[in-house]
Amino acid sequence: MIFAIIAAVLLLILFALFACSEELTVTSYVISTDKVIDSVKILQVSDLHNALYGKDQCVLISEIDRLDPDVIVMTGDIADPRDDNEENAFSLCRMLAEKYPCYYVIGNHENAYPGRVSKICARFAETGVKPLRGSGEKLKIGDSDILIAGVDDPLASPDYNLRMWENQLNDCCEMIEKGVFSVLLSHRPECVNDYKATDFDLILAGHAHGGQVRIPKICEQGLYAPHQGWFPKYTSGRFELKEGQTLIVSRGLSKFVRPRVFNRPELVLITVEPK
Repeated sequence: MIFAIIAAVLLLILFALFACSEELTVTSYVISTDKVIDSVKILQVSDLHNALYGKDQCVLISEIDRLDPDVIVMTGDIADPRDDNEENAFSLCRMLAEKYPCYYVIGNHENAYPGRVSKICARFAETGVKPLRGSGEKLKIGDSDILIAGVDDPLASPDYNLRMWENQLNDCCEMIEKGVFSVLLSHRPECVNDYKATDFDLILAGHAHGGQVRIPKICEQGLYAPHQGWFPKYTSGRFELKEGQTLIVSRGLSKFVRPRVFNRPELVLITVEPK
């Protein structure tokens, strides 16, 4: 009897370790379009919340280098004022910006730095990562042109140009060019009606942390997400919002809020390939 109890306890422990694993994973998506000539690899980093992945972020850096992206985009909550480890975030940004073009939008936690949204964006800019605040940039990758645009978290409104989130989104929409593949970076995944009203080809978001506690085959989107509540819809994965428009939501890299159940932290790799 005692051996059966010990075995059951060990199995329970092993199951818990598996279910709550924080081992880094990579989720890959492919988007086919007639708007690119050469394939473009976009790597999404989201919701780091100052987390550390090995000494000097060696685990993250090694995995990103292995994936060899053309551009890196950061969809908010990379730095977090709730602890004193924000250098984990900025050191990662510095190392990535030395190798890749990097773009960033603020999340609600960067907005929580008291009176410091402009300052925190300046700190990101100092690392070589370019903050996008109702702005964008057209990149030439191989023979393909792509637009990367981004907006603040809605709670950051108004910005230093006195624009509300909707004004920033409208300004980004004005950058869209016919025949150019367009990507919008936005921290919030739940603003789907606003995204549907635009002509962006791809929207990348985070914020929802994969719904935190996920139950395979039963509760794939998790139990709870901020600003979506219980049994949320948009916490992870790929969603076709309308014909020719895709939303991809990252589960993020945070280790701050635990447990993550069947919800491993992830990097997201999107390959945009010619149709």
